[in-house]
Amino acid sequence: MRNFSDVKRIVIKVGTSTLTFENGELNLRRIQELALVVADVRNSGKDVILVSSGAVGAGVGRLGLKSRPTAIKEKQAAAAVGQSQLVCIYDEFFRKYNKTVGQVLLTRDVVVNEAMHENVVNTFETLLDFGVIPIVNENDSVSIAEIIVDDNEHSAITIPSQPTSPIS
Repeated sequence: MRNFSDVKRIVIKVGTSTLTFENGELNLRRIQELALVVADVRNSGKDVILVSSGAVGAGVGRLGLKSRPTAIKEKQAAAAVGQSQLVCIYDEFFRKYNKTVGQVLLTRDVVVNEAMHENVVNTFETLLDFGVIPIVNENDSVSIAEIIVDDNEHSAITIPSQPTSPIS
């Protein structure tokens, strides 16, 4: 186990169940607490990358659906609605702590395509150089990989390779 004070970059992964209630509505108290903790870690001089699920779940609530859709096209539509809501809420809460966030939506293509991978790594590095907290999610409205397996873990693969300490 590495000493926390020696770590320069921290990746924090939050799942849908952390961000939403069972009915799909956003758990604003938890998101605000998350923003406070992440802002404090950033204030300590660490780079922080937030890998956030929750787009489909938030979309379910925003659309007033009775349950999570099973059809892929409906999940993609819910993700499109929920992602915009989620990033707006993150932006609002992080601004309260004088932090800027940037949205990075990924697809599996970014991981395997060398040029795309290099571009996204450059984006991460530049955002971090600017003091921005990247908020990363799979682009569920165009990619179905996560929607099918409900797993956002591979998004962390494209995060720049610096010494990190994952926190779940």
